[in-house]
Amino acid sequence: MKKVICLISLSLALSSCKKWVDINDNPSYGNSTVPSADQRLPSILAQFSDTYESTGTRTAYLGQQLATVVASGGNNYNLTAWVTNASNIGWPWQAWYVNTAVNIAPMIAAAEKVQAYHYIGVGKIIKAWGFGTLADVYGMLPYDEFDNPATFVPKFDQGDYIQGKVLGLLDEAIADLQKTQGPTAPALSKGDILNNGNVDNWLRLAYGLKARFMLHGSRLAGFNAQAVLDAVAKGPQTEAQSSVMQYVDEGPDVPAANKEALQYTNTSTSARITKLYIDYLTNNYTGAPTGASNLEDPRIDLLIPSQADDAGVLRRTQGVDMSSDFVKKGPSAYSYNATTNSFSSADHIYVILRKTPYAPGVKDRIQSTGTWYTRRGAKGLLLTNAEMRFIEAELFFKQGKSIEALAAYKAGIRAHMSHMSIQPATIDAFLSSTSVEQDPAKLTLSNIMIQKYIALSYSPELWNDLRRMNYCADAGGNYNEATGVYKGFKRPAHVPAQYYPAQTDWPRRFAVANYEINYNVEQVLKADPDANTPGYVLKPVWWNK
Repeated sequence: MKKVICLISLSLALSSCKKWVDINDNPSYGNSTVPSADQRLPSILAQFSDTYESTGTRTAYLGQQLATVVASGGNNYNLTAWVTNASNIGWPWQAWYVNTAVNIAPMIAAAEKVQAYHYIGVGKIIKAWGFGTLADVYGMLPYDEFDNPATFVPKFDQGDYIQGKVLGLLDEAIADLQKTQGPTAPALSKGDILNNGNVDNWLRLAYGLKARFMLHGSRLAGFNAQAVLDAVAKGPQTEAQSSVMQYVDEGPDVPAANKEALQYTNTSTSARITKLYIDYLTNNYTGAPTGASNLEDPRIDLLIPSQADDAGVLRRTQGVDMSSDFVKKGPSAYSYNATTNSFSSADHIYVILRKTPYAPGVKDRIQSTGTWYTRRGAKGLLLTNAEMRFIEAELFFKQGKSIEALAAYKAGIRAHMSHMSIQPATIDAFLSSTSVEQDPAKLTLSNIMIQKYIALSYSPELWNDLRRMNYCADAGGNYNEATGVYKGFKRPAHVPAQYYPAQTDWPRRFAVANYEINYNVEQVLKADPDANTPGYVLKPVWWNK
């Protein structure tokens, strides 16, 4: 009882002093008004990267780049079975709404006070990017009312409406970035941890995002391919002009999780590489380029982990065949016993994606070489010149401009390899080989899109392309290797009939996040009465109908 009395007394004392001490904000303590735009931006960019790349991890499971150890009921295992439920797709929603989106308007407000137009432009780009990305995977979400403090149950807006808002925001951002900042405005470089204050990169990012979002409507009546190409021409043209998040590896003794690569964190030690991903890297698919002067793709050992055998010879991981019955019971997790130099399970041939040991000694057995994307200090390829080249290749191909399509297809491969720091001479040799299509007349849409699939590893855009191209299915939804684009992309063997009762069923959207089902279900069901049913994930988003 005494403790309660003391707390009440203290509360009264503090409230009685409030009118004397709260005249001004304390600049040493954060609240909704104190931080300046340059102080707010680093956190916004870091949290947005989490939103974007965590969405990408989930779509990598759906898109069969990643498998996982068997775990009935496990979130990632469910994703490999095409089950998106309220829990396994909840984090991108939280990372966006709770950690990122609500902080953008206060940053813009702070920037407006000092005419920091570049921060205003960047804020609008991040808002557009986040809402555009999540609208494409969830299909619908709160936009107009999401940050109204008087609204606890915001209405849901449909994806096509949100795209209109997104494109408008990007146009506004382009105008803001071209303005001269006020005399007391902080330089963009003070807070920009993505493009280091390079305004031109942000302008190119805005145009690149416009191209990306407009491309999604490629199957709709009225699609304007030239508008997309015009935006691409103003997007990133070089590696230096691309928007790439450089994560930080502080070493094994200072494992700062807030700085390490998102894919290192998200894939952990449970993720595995699929057979399909390896088949695409090795040109092992129907209609793949081949000939007398084939060369191995120089990205393979950067994207596919290897493990040392008993003799110390590195062996590449086995790929998990998602269409085989094996996925119903494996692969199993494993551990390594240094004393016996042995693994606990034969499934160790499905190698983990994290480099292990972190810093191997001369006598240590290499349990995994790791991969380029899952290093602790990896790069996050958020929007690059490689993606722009593949957009060109697709549209040129569809326009019958085979020579231009071939050049763009090769340029996309080159750009991705350059981002991975592969030597130019090695790139030249591969691009001149018969492992890359050399004849414009023989180039196929599959050749283009499968190379884009590799270049956009772990990106949400991967799943947008898969849905847009209808996987490897024909118009009726049946798997069809003759006409399908993504050759070999089959339904997983463990896909549950509850969600996908027919062979023509393919995943089309994320389920609604559990936060909305638990606390805002009335608005969810107003937007779509099917939103809490298993069949909801089969409903195409607006541009996929």
